[in-house]
Amino acid sequence: MAADSESSVMKPISISELFTWDPQLIEIEKSANQLPWSVENLRSCFAEGYQNFVAYDEVNHELLGFILIHQPIADEWTIMNVVVAAQSQRQGVGQQLVQHVCHLAQLNNADLFLEVRASNQPAIALYEKLGFNTLGKRKGYYPTASGDREDAIIMKKSQIKTG
Repeated sequence: MAADSESSVMKPISISELFTWDPQLIEIEKSANQLPWSVENLRSCFAEGYQNFVAYDEVNHELLGFILIHQPIADEWTIMNVVVAAQSQRQGVGQQLVQHVCHLAQLNNADLFLEVRASNQPAIALYEKLGFNTLGKRKGYYPTASGDREDAIIMKKSQIKTG
């Protein structure tokens, strides 16, 4: 899962729910990742039990990034993927997407989980800044471009249950 690190000035964007598949998602995925998800994997996140959001630059009429959330049960959500288009990275777009989902999870008393490549230090720093804690790791979880395997860091943001 990719996420851009925080910048000093965040780009003004709107975040809205995406209810149906948009082919632009695969283009963003390919622009941002050496080993992008397949169209089939991305499309599978538009089934029941998922909630997905896009970041959109209304001035330039441009889709900047997206976040895919699996909600198998009401109080446990998993961030499946956060992707920001290559040209929009390091401008706070990923942070705004994750903050949006954190806010929704808080409103719903849902804990958030995610897995991130151990080498993706900017994303890990962002998640820690937003209140995620490391639970552990999955050894050799992610494939690499060289054919090796890389560990996944498992992170969680807990909510204070109100009821």
